[in-house]
Amino acid sequence: MNITPLTVEYRKIGPGYPTFIIAEAGINHNGSLERAFALIDAAADAGADAVKFQKRNLSEVYQKKILDNPNSAEQKYQYLIPLLKEFELPNEAFVAMEEYAKKRGIMYMVNPWDKKSLDEIEELLHVPLYKVGSPDFTNNELLEYIARTKKPMIVSTGMAVQDEIDAGVEFIKTLGVQFAILHCNSTYPAPFDEINLRYMDTLNKYGVPVGYSGHERGIAVSIGAVARGATIIERHITVDKNLDGPDHKASLLTDEFKAMVDGIREVERAVGKAEKSLSRGEIMNRELLGKSVVAKVFIADGTVITRDMLTTKSPAKGLSPQRMDEAVGITAARDIPAGDALTEDDLTASTITSSFSSEDIAWKWGPVVRWKDFESYLQYKPDLFEFHLSDKDLDEEIPHGKWNQEVVVHAPEYMKRVYLNPASEDPDERKATIAILQRSVDVARRLGESFQGTPKFIIHPGGITLTKSDHPAQLLELFADTLSQLKTDGVDVLPENLPPRPWVFGGEWVTNIFMLVDEIEEFLKHTGYSMCFDTSHAALSCNAYGEDLVEMTRRLTPYIRHLHVADGSGTGEEGLQVGQGTVDFAQVLAPLAGYKETMVPEIWQGHLHGGKGFLQAMEHLKQYMK
Repeated sequence: MNITPLTVEYRKIGPGYPTFIIAEAGINHNGSLERAFALIDAAADAGADAVKFQKRNLSEVYQKKILDNPNSAEQKYQYLIPLLKEFELPNEAFVAMEEYAKKRGIMYMVNPWDKKSLDEIEELLHVPLYKVGSPDFTNNELLEYIARTKKPMIVSTGMAVQDEIDAGVEFIKTLGVQFAILHCNSTYPAPFDEINLRYMDTLNKYGVPVGYSGHERGIAVSIGAVARGATIIERHITVDKNLDGPDHKASLLTDEFKAMVDGIREVERAVGKAEKSLSRGEIMNRELLGKSVVAKVFIADGTVITRDMLTTKSPAKGLSPQRMDEAVGITAARDIPAGDALTEDDLTASTITSSFSSEDIAWKWGPVVRWKDFESYLQYKPDLFEFHLSDKDLDEEIPHGKWNQEVVVHAPEYMKRVYLNPASEDPDERKATIAILQRSVDVARRLGESFQGTPKFIIHPGGITLTKSDHPAQLLELFADTLSQLKTDGVDVLPENLPPRPWVFGGEWVTNIFMLVDEIEEFLKHTGYSMCFDTSHAALSCNAYGEDLVEMTRRLTPYIRHLHVADGSGTGEEGLQVGQGTVDFAQVLAPLAGYKETMVPEIWQGHLHGGKGFLQAMEHLKQYMK
């Protein structure tokens, strides 16, 4: 069923959007404005999207005889009514709380329990969204009164039976306002075996966003609700579980609430899409651990391939063993040395063709290469070569000669089994990184003697960790210090912007620095460096942090001396072939009109099969490099 999301101020709430997380402060302030501020701090620090309080005019909510003499009613009223009288805050406190929430950057919500409270909220505050608690789900009079504000509603369904929920939803639909419904078990705390998260599947039939309002112990159920499709999560928050009041015991402390928020955000990413696709890390591990169809013996051009000529071996960079039978019976269109992998091209006997001409392209362009293959690209008349170094390359003889191209050198990313980290907080690790980087700079300088112009040296700033750092500014300072220790005369050092979640050792890590435009621009202004701008990395970072890729390109254009151009998608799919991601290259490259510096298409595995990916990228990009 198609579910229309709620639109609340600048954000949407519903399937396909980040879970809207409400920290229900309720009356856990216990009548103290200072504690209310502390609850707002707790909610903001925990990463909640909104903090919500409750407002009552008790004479509008309860019968006069119960208010006058709670002891005349059941025991539950004898406990609750005195607390509500003691805890209710004056109107000026709600105004002060709204101002404080605005300072903390968190949405402020107030749940009206009666019409008079709603009138006061509308007169004094700027609440963008109303929550109706479970006790009032069947209160059509209050629901209709709230709907007159034309603001979206979130309604909880605790304590209501199925017929009441059916009738309630149909009634709200007649009111002409956006709304969402929350599954809820209104006991405090709720027993796990009575929560029934599967009931959210039933609520989906109404065609509105569905969420979960929880009162259980711990955070696992709330995180699990997101995995089952909840688009809103509401949990009580407190600063002290031992305080008097009906909700503290079923509330979460700041660190518990933060752990829940972090878990929800991780599950959101993990839920993903219904289609099966391989991540870059999976592809890397598949290549490392899987196998390809390889020639068991030398197969000469023109030979009909038989089954006994083939076997399977790692790495998995060629034809899948699952397709071995497709290779049997074809005629080899090339000499295939023993041990070489067969490829898709061997099945189709295709050849690499390209119609782009260096005369068609105004920008200075070139391929990503290694020592052994760069000269094979001379046929395309590139303006430059970008050598991607490995740690092993530093021990090999570099090319010597005289070429008409410029040269760019990309620093190694690994040294043996260690990730090179110029922003490492480990002094020994950073010292080792500096030593490798200095050797790499020296290689770039020597290469410059065989090529034209000043060699450019691309360096990743590092600052990559398994879990997110809480002090990225210090990591950026460490990177700046690393740069200051390198002897770079005769070499143009260019830091490269990074993706938010890079693949390291076949797994996903977290980047903490050099992703966002404000930070990058300030760093370059302060240090005087120019940069290498990677369009794929930038796209992923903008997707992760809500920045605008075109604006990022525009602001950084004055600092760009080299470009890595590739497509990207989401927050982790980098290095895609141009056209296979979400980057609008016509818009993104527009700020670079008249660009006089260098660029390479940095397509992941674009060098394989004679540079097939590189050539395809150039075909796509030539129209933008006039």
